[in-house]
Amino acid sequence: MVGRQTAIERIAAFLIDMADRQGELAQIELPMSRQDIGDYLGLTIETVSRVLSRLRDKGVLKFHGLRTLEILKPDALRSLCE
Repeated sequence: MVGRQTAIERIAAFLIDMADRQGELAQIELPMSRQDIGDYLGLTIETVSRVLSRLRDKGVLKFHGLRTLEILKPDALRSLCE
């Protein structure tokens, strides 16, 4: 299924999964670097960074450091996975 998803769909699903694993918290700790996320999802680090920046610019995410982020609009993020 991952092979058929767009980059934004893959990253959105990954972030939702991380939030669910951490108790559905709004603020989550990413367990790996952007490079590792890219390797895990089959994307380049540039694509991961670009998508995360786009989600930040749309007000879906807010960053609190390199690996800590807050999901401001969880419904919007979930809709990207569908």
